[in-house]
Parts: sequence; structure tokens; C-alpha cells
Amino acid sequence: MEDNNVSKILERLLEKSKLGNILESPVRVSGGLLNRMYKVKTDEGLYAIKLLNPEVMKRKNAKDNHIFAEKVSSIAKENGVSCLPAKSIGEEELQEIDGYYFLVFDWIDGKVISDEDLDIYKVKKVAKELAKLHKINYDSLKDMSKAYYNTSVIDWNFYINRISNKELKKLLEENIENFKKWDKDSISSLEKISKNMVISHRDLDLPNVLWNTKNEPVIIDWESAGLINTSMEVIDTGWNWAGGQNFFEKEKFITFINTYKENGGELNDFDEAIRADFKAKFEWLEYNLKRACGIECIDEEERELGKKEAIRTIDEINKFYNIFINNMK
Repeated sequence: MEDNNVSKILERLLEKSKLGNILESPVRVSGGLLNRMYKVKTDEGLYAIKLLNPEVMKRKNAKDNHIFAEKVSSIAKENGVSCLPAKSIGEEELQEIDGYYFLVFDWIDGKVISDEDLDIYKVKKVAKELAKLHKINYDSLKDMSKAYYNTSVIDWNFYINRISNKELKKLLEENIENFKKWDKDSISSLEKISKNMVISHRDLDLPNVLWNTKNEPVIIDWESAGLINTSMEVIDTGWNWAGGQNFFEKEKFITFINTYKENGGELNDFDEAIRADFKAKFEWLEYNLKRACGIECIDEEERELGKKEAIRTIDEINKFYNIFINNMK
């Protein structure tokens, strides 16, 4: 969507929501890898407004999933988790203007850190928040819970045949046999641990935690919220907060695990959860392969983002395998 159109739609959104008149042109800020975020100043306050990815919102149950996710975050906040749910406007968190969907948040001063800024203090803080999350009773949302991960094998050959980018195509061809095997193994492990699940965030990587002016974490971006095995989420989150995506520090990973347990978290089926975690990574890779192929993207900017993220994810999957699976043999 062009910036001029965004400004007009945001103006109508704020008028409808009774959040004031825009004082300055909306400023696009980082909105993660799926959506687009705008900083908007009105005569009533300062807001972060998330424009949800239009292609994603075409999916069946997409709206219901976002509504569910915001209910999860609201209950988490009520139970002492440091997080930022969307504003409820007219008793609705999900706002719609001209077929575009938005979430509106109060603006908070905070920053996302990079791997280079990771320290033990932040590792412990996030581990404590995750332990809190896993203790919450979400029985009121049980009937709305999102399904677990897809347990069908990805058609990797389909993407090799569709990819036009030479670098990505070559990388996928080099890894396809391993990915086919690991994909099947992850499904088998998922089935073994599928009974020990809770409702949680499911995407607690570095970009989804803001650090406020007091250097305290604020969990954001709850759209992936749903059912997950506790050990699987601990492994995945510990991996990210040990620098797993670019470099891995064993001390930080162990600190994350120990802090989680010290705060009441329990770990079961640890080895199976490690193998099951590949499915989450493969699903993210497949989504970005679709974007890179132009199957699920809104413009060339997103197509390029899909290519870059697919290449990064392939590298991450191989690193994860070498660190955890090879060391377990």
C-alpha cells in the first residue's frame, strides 16, 4: 500500500476509534517480518498501529486467530506477564477499514536488541517471563485454541521447481534430502509430545521483546499465540536468547534453562522436543519460500524479504542440527 493511502486510512481508523486527530504524518517503523507498523501522533496520544499483512489475512480463520491471540495477551497481562496487548476499541481489538486490518497499541519507549546486545541479565529476564506464561490458566480460551503445528510433510520439490532466485534454489537443492528426513522425524516427535501442551506466545525471539527505559522486557507481537509443548517452547526461546540465529553461546542457553526451572517451569520429553522444534522452523521456512516465489506476498519488497529470510532460516536450521542433534548422537 502506498504511503498516501496508508495516511488516509489511518486517519479514518483514528476517527472511527475516537483516538484523536493526526498531528504529524505517520512514520513507518519496524513491524517485524510479517506486518507493517506505524508511529502515529494525535491530539489524544501516541500510538503504534500495526497494519496486518493482507495476504495472511486472506487465510481461513486469520481474523479469529488474531482475536484469540489478543485474548491470550490480555490474560497474560492480567497474570503479571510484562506484555503489550492491543487496545480494545468498541470492545474489539481487531479493527477493519476498507478491507485492511489493524491492531492499535499505546506507544511505549523501548528498543529491540540484537544478538550483540545479549547479556545474562536479559536471558534471565525472558526465562522468568516464559515460566510465568506457562503457569497461566487459559481454560476460558480452551475451545478457541489454535491447532498445533501442521503434521504433514512439506513438498520441498514444489518449491525447488518454483524458485527463480539462483542462490536460494541452489541452497535448497543442497539441503533437500536432509530436510525431507528431518521434517519426517519432527512430525514423529511432535506426535509423541502432543499431549503435554499449553497456550503460550510461541514466537519469543529477540524482535518480539521490547526493552523499556528501565531495561525491563515487554513482550509484543502475539499473533502466533496458540498451543505448544512447554519444553519445545523453552528450547526454541532459549536458542534465540543464546544467540542461536547468528552465534550460539552454551552458557546463555544453560542459564535460560536453569532460570526457567528455578521459577517453577518443568521440562519433559526434552530430546523429543528438540527434534519437534524443527517443524516450527520448517513452517517458517516454507512461508518464506512462498513469499520468495510470489505465492504469498503483496509486493516486491516482501518478495525480497521472503528470499532473505528463507536463506537465513536454512542456515539456522543447519546450525541448530549441528549443535543439538549431532551433539546428542
